[in-house]
This record gives sequence, C-alpha cells and structure tokens, in this order.
Amino acid sequence: MHNVELTTNREIPDEPRLNYLTKIATKRPAILKAQAEAHPDVAEIYNEKLQQTVNFKVDKARLECELVKLEVILEETEQHLLQMDEKSWLCGNNITLADIYLALLMRRLVYVGLAYRYWGNGKRPNLSAYYQRWSEKKSFKEVFYPTSA
Repeated sequence: MHNVELTTNREIPDEPRLNYLTKIATKRPAILKAQAEAHPDVAEIYNEKLQQTVNFKVDKARLECELVKLEVILEETEQHLLQMDEKSWLCGNNITLADIYLALLMRRLVYVGLAYRYWGNGKRPNLSAYYQRWSEKKSFKEVFYPTSA
C-alpha cells in the first residue's frame, strides 16, 4: 500500500516522491465516497471530508511557513530531549499523551518523506534516537505496520 522507499530514501529526487504522494491524494475522493456508501450511519462525515478534499488547494507559501514553524518546535523538542536521560520519554519515565502525539507526528513526517528535513543525516540526534525507540516498540509496529508486527 505505502511505498516506503519513495517516502524515506533521500537518494530519490523530490519529483518522484511528490508524484507518488499526488497519486495517493487523487485516490482519496473515491475512497471517501466508498466509505460513505459502506457506512450510511456516518456518511455525512465522509461526504463532508469529500467536499473538503475536492475543494482543497495547496498554498505552497503557507505550507512552507508551517514547515518552518514545525522546524522550530522540533528544535525545541531536540533541546528538551538533550536534557533528559536517553531512556526517558518527554515527561519522564512513562509514556504520556505528549509522546504519543509526537510519535504520530514523526511517523507522518516519515510517511510523506520529510523525516530527512527534520532529523535525518545526523540532524537532531536525540529526536532521531527518540523516534528509533518508538519504532522498536511492538505497539508502534502493530499500529503503523500491522502486517509486519
């Protein structure tokens, strides 16, 4: 379903990566329509998402602005992790909702091929190690890679 190579391998130029993501995006309306038909009890929600999808336009300037904001947030997170024990989570020894949210965000960044921008190639080593610890957890694999867990 997901071509991991296209979204994680920085050796692949951006154009094929963007073409792949565009291909996925073009399938979304058909998927939402099918889900609306299959689940009439929540069809209104699927149809609303379908309308949003059909009317969606990419504002590249706004997108870049948001990615820069994310850069700042992840740098702050890197600095926070630098202060923590290497086996600690964001708020101490136990996983919290903050950890789950960050893991989800990082997984999405991997999925769309932006991990290299934020923690690849030695950039933000603490954030990279944090994501590595998450990706080794059985629960993480079961959620994000259900066929390989």
